[in-house]
Amino acid sequence: MERTTENLRDMNKDNNISELIIQAPVGILTFSVDWKINYYNEIFVKYAILYQFEHESLKGINILEANLFPEINLREELFELKNGFSFEKEIRNISTIDRGTISVVVKGSPLFEANQFNGGILIVEDLKIVPTARSKEDLQTNQISDILSKINDLVFITDNAGLIKYSFGKSIDKLNLPVYSLNDLQINQLFSVDVNENIQKGFESAVINKRSEKLITHIKINDEELAFECRIEPLVNWRKQIQFLFFFFRDISDFIKEKKLLEGEIGELRQYQLITDTVSDAIFALHSNGNIIFWNKASELLFGYTRSEVYGKFFGKAFDVFDLEYFEGIKEQLDKSKFWKIILTVYKKDGKKEIIEAKFSLADNSSGTIVVVCSNITERATTEQIVKASEEKFKSIVSLASELICNLDVNGNIIFANTAFTNTFKYSENEILTKNIKDLISQSYIAEHGFNIKIFEKPGPKEFELEGVTKTGETIYLDTIISPAFQNNQLSYFNLIFTDHTKKQVTQKNLMIFLSMFNAFLDGVAAECEGKIILSNEAFAKIFGYNNSKELIDKDLFDLVSVNDIPKVASYFQMIGKNNEIPERFEFLAKRKDNSNFYAEISLSAFESDKKIYVVMVARDITERKRAQQAIKESEEKYRNLTDNIDDFLFTFEKTGPILRPVFYTSSVEKITGYNQTDFLEDSRLIFKLIYPDDFLLVKKRLGNLLKSKIQLSGELEFRIINKHGNVVWIRNKVNIVRDNEGKIQKIYGLVSDISLRRNAEDELKRSTENLVKLNETKDRFISIISHDLRTPFSSILGFTDLLLSDSELTEIEKRQYVEFIKESSKSMLSLVNSLLDWTRLQTGRIRFEPEKIEAYTIIESSLNALSGVAFQKNIEITSNVNKDTVIFVDKDLMLQVFNNLISNAIKFTPQHGSINISVKSSSRMRFIEFSIKDSGIGIKPDDIKKLFKVDTKFTSEGTEGEKG
Repeated sequence: MERTTENLRDMNKDNNISELIIQAPVGILTFSVDWKINYYNEIFVKYAILYQFEHESLKGINILEANLFPEINLREELFELKNGFSFEKEIRNISTIDRGTISVVVKGSPLFEANQFNGGILIVEDLKIVPTARSKEDLQTNQISDILSKINDLVFITDNAGLIKYSFGKSIDKLNLPVYSLNDLQINQLFSVDVNENIQKGFESAVINKRSEKLITHIKINDEELAFECRIEPLVNWRKQIQFLFFFFRDISDFIKEKKLLEGEIGELRQYQLITDTVSDAIFALHSNGNIIFWNKASELLFGYTRSEVYGKFFGKAFDVFDLEYFEGIKEQLDKSKFWKIILTVYKKDGKKEIIEAKFSLADNSSGTIVVVCSNITERATTEQIVKASEEKFKSIVSLASELICNLDVNGNIIFANTAFTNTFKYSENEILTKNIKDLISQSYIAEHGFNIKIFEKPGPKEFELEGVTKTGETIYLDTIISPAFQNNQLSYFNLIFTDHTKKQVTQKNLMIFLSMFNAFLDGVAAECEGKIILSNEAFAKIFGYNNSKELIDKDLFDLVSVNDIPKVASYFQMIGKNNEIPERFEFLAKRKDNSNFYAEISLSAFESDKKIYVVMVARDITERKRAQQAIKESEEKYRNLTDNIDDFLFTFEKTGPILRPVFYTSSVEKITGYNQTDFLEDSRLIFKLIYPDDFLLVKKRLGNLLKSKIQLSGELEFRIINKHGNVVWIRNKVNIVRDNEGKIQKIYGLVSDISLRRNAEDELKRSTENLVKLNETKDRFISIISHDLRTPFSSILGFTDLLLSDSELTEIEKRQYVEFIKESSKSMLSLVNSLLDWTRLQTGRIRFEPEKIEAYTIIESSLNALSGVAFQKNIEITSNVNKDTVIFVDKDLMLQVFNNLISNAIKFTPQHGSINISVKSSSRMRFIEFSIKDSGIGIKPDDIKKLFKVDTKFTSEGTEGEKG
């Protein structure tokens, strides 16, 4: 509960109330240690609306000051929560259409953390009581009221202030007051002043002491003064506060009158006292209600109580034997027979136990007086008990004896059988008493030996063996003693004692079987005790070179051990003596009878009997096995040296059930994969986890085809793996498969080689070949393009030269124009030649790269000086924001060529009155800067950009004024 409330509190603090509490079918409200409301669920709100109690803006309100439930005040109950007391209280009781009721109840419980009050929780729920249940409840209430009315003359129930809340009883009508007018009347206002004062004192004492009070008072009813016994019972709630007080008034007027009459009768009885005191038996008289009204001296001596101690008391309480119900039964017996007797055990006042015989009889008068005469029969009863106990003890001894004991009548019928007898023959106690002894003897025994009970009638016991048969037909072997018993010289019965030695017979039989098996063992078996051989089979003798097992009896165990191995064998036997755990078997160098040596293996087991330790030894000659093991070991060492000194690694998979599992990896596996043998043996799928992701599906497919085939016995795979260090390694895996007759795989042998160097060389050769082919193709294309472009200027030069030489009528202007054409073609051809030379130098690595620190603006200024005339002709404005602080580390000539190309292109494709801007900024790459040449020209289409730097693609376009691209 503490953990649950702690969790709930944590949920409230974190404002993360679980779905379970939110959906709970009861209203829930919680508050903290400072009485502030910190949570209520939706059901609480629904209940508040339905049953009209407070629910709005409750969070943060002090619950002690909030009037949650207008019809009840919970302040006191809430304070009690700090003391750990929960409470439950009804808020409202509503009648339903079906005549049932709905009881709306609030329950409160404290929340504690580390034994400190930490707030609380209120739960509101409505309980529907069906009409039948309400009727039953009303019925029970009415029944209780009727019962109290029948057994009490007057009953008043008041609150702790003395106000009457309920009143009933047999004499309630005699007060001449209507019952409803008694409600809320003070209890001390009902009777006369003297009576009320007496009742007020009892009331105050009961309230102060919170315990019952009893008083005798006289009340005048209908002009008759009656004596009443008033008993005040406070009803204390769980907080030890008085909730109600019950006033029970019992009319004892008749009892007082009867008492006075009895006192007169007692005076008459006193004259009989002297007579009865002289009688040895205890005599006492009882009133019809069981109270003692006469008690003589003998009663005092017998029970240890004086007359004053028991007079007027119920006789059953006087010596704790009878109760009122039992006494009523005695009176019924006396009404029938006038006399009744019982033997009972009572304890005297001093605790001593006595056995008495009590005789009850009715007196001759009509007063209903009962006279009881008690005789002390303790001594007689004790004697009888001793005799009976002795008889029971004897019977118990016979019943629990391990021997099979029975009594037979003179005709052989069983008249008694002990437990061992019935259990052995598997009959019940009732069944065995219906049997004759001949029914329990096997028919084969009777047919061979006969059986007649008459031959055992002569005095004296007879002993013999016979075969019995059980109820289930099993044969048992019995040693039998039968003897007759006589009374007054007449045969009375037979005593029969059987001893079952069936297990002994079976043990002897099993022993013979064991000895046969012992001698039939192929392994040598012997037993040793205190260093001496006490038992041996022939195989054991043969292993150690002896002619027969008798030669080994009493032989010292260490005579069979080589001198060098005697300490080793002795240590094993010492471990047995100290009850230490020993190996199941051990090997040693043994010695034969002829002193030759051989390797032996012995398994030991030990047991203790008669405080001696016996050791059973099973021996085998393992000389040939040791030789084979040595040969295998040498072969394995050669194989291991071979496998450990090669770079490739081997592995073996074997079929275990339906699964192939790895059973062997050579140590060189770590050279290739980075993982050792243990890693691969513990994780059978590790080899597959290392496969390079791009190769996995191909390997899986090819390996699956190989394994699914029922005839393919070998295969080879090449693929990449990622080793433990994250490096990619090319491997070749050669696989050999062992299959059974059905083609199912039994074993897989594998050889894995690292082929990374070979594959890398092949890849490098392939890349070099591809680069050379590509370079050669590029060269061919470039030369083809250049040769084509070179023809054009030569054609133009030769054409205009022919015109100049052959046409004499040309004007000077035309001649000058033709010379300009020849000049332009020559420049174009020179540019192509320079480009061809630059490309050749670039491809052959002959361009010298000589970088130096230089101010960028000087290169740009040189380029602008060379190109400013062309820009001036097209009225193009060129600006630069590159200042003198920009220093770059470059080859000046190569950089100048770059700027010349870019700026000349910008001029070529910028129209008249355009602009070109040169700028610089930091690059995203560290230690680099970025130059930009931006023009207001026509630009280049996005699709053509990718053609600019491809030699095999011819791309050109004219400038804004027809300049050649």
